[in-house]
Amino acid sequence: MKAFERIFLYSILAILVFYVFLVDGNVESKVAIQEEIRARSISIVNDTGQRIVELWDYKGGGGITIYNKDGTLVASMRAISSGGGITLLTKAGTIAADIGACKDGGEVVVCNNHGEVIGSLP
Repeated sequence: MKAFERIFLYSILAILVFYVFLVDGNVESKVAIQEEIRARSISIVNDTGQRIVELWDYKGGGGITIYNKDGTLVASMRAISSGGGITLLTKAGTIAADIGACKDGGEVVVCNNHGEVIGSLP
């Protein structure tokens, strides 16, 4: 076997080994999709480890909470057997608005910066 043929053959083998062990494995891991993830709660955190979104079990239903960069709760959505609701809070953490549903109907509440109710429907 000539030197050129050996160099060519070894180059091809090196490329195949690189592809099989490094490239192909990474491509498959990016394509893999989980059919189902089961947990009582899931927290999504930012680069510093501070939670920014939580999914959780709530009285037989579920809920989602969203936090700002300071770690203050700013929005919440919940579902229970009798209905659900959405709560919006100020950056200080006081309730600004709440929409809720229950067996008897629904309610909308609006608050001022101090969390005092300034308007509601029924």
